[in-house]
Amino acid sequence: MSKSDLRPPVNLKLASMADLARMLVSWSQRDRAASMLYFEDKGKHIYGTLISNHGYYEMQGIPLWVYTEGESAPAGNFLAYSTRPKESVEFVESIESEPRVAYLPIIKLADKLEILDI
Repeated sequence: MSKSDLRPPVNLKLASMADLARMLVSWSQRDRAASMLYFEDKGKHIYGTLISNHGYYEMQGIPLWVYTEGESAPAGNFLAYSTRPKESVEFVESIESEPRVAYLPIIKLADKLEILDI
């Protein structure tokens, strides 16, 4: 298989960083730990993850690029997501032992993934 044989994933743009965090936290509780990819492209700050939606009709799965655009580059290595006392997301440098906070690692890419068509 060559690069030309690869098709881009289906794009699923979310409305906000909180929506992306909510989705990643809910997935990580079921399947595996979730992380967030970050890159800058054409002046836009893109945050997202690649997943496969298994059992998509007769196909073996459909690849999804789930993403949102941020205001700026991440101001830390993790996104801290909390729902108490109210929902919040913030960038932090390290993980603390706070049981009510979910920490999502941010993986900074040097360039946009070649297979994305956003």
